[in-house]
Amino acid sequence: MLTKKKSTTVGEVISEEYLAPLGLKVADLASALNVHRNTLSAIINNKANLSLDMAMRLAKALNTSVEFWLNLQRMTNIWTLENNPKFQSKLAKVKTLDNLKRI
Repeated sequence: MLTKKKSTTVGEVISEEYLAPLGLKVADLASALNVHRNTLSAIINNKANLSLDMAMRLAKALNTSVEFWLNLQRMTNIWTLENNPKFQSKLAKVKTLDNLKRI
């Protein structure tokens, strides 16, 4: 099942809703989060997935909820797999419970 519109990533939200409007640099937010700049940069550049630890840090620092950040990551993960032909090929080979009963 292909989802046409790519979901908004955690990195896009951090960049467009927080860093740019507030005139902050990655290093500024990383310092507030008490993480290395490279760690935050990887998330912003979609090179790393958001961890629960980082979601909790972002929620506290940006006065949001942990669920907000985790849902963004979850939707990105779903979109990525739904639009990954290699994964879809593997998924097509997964048997349903009804098919397992016949084996």
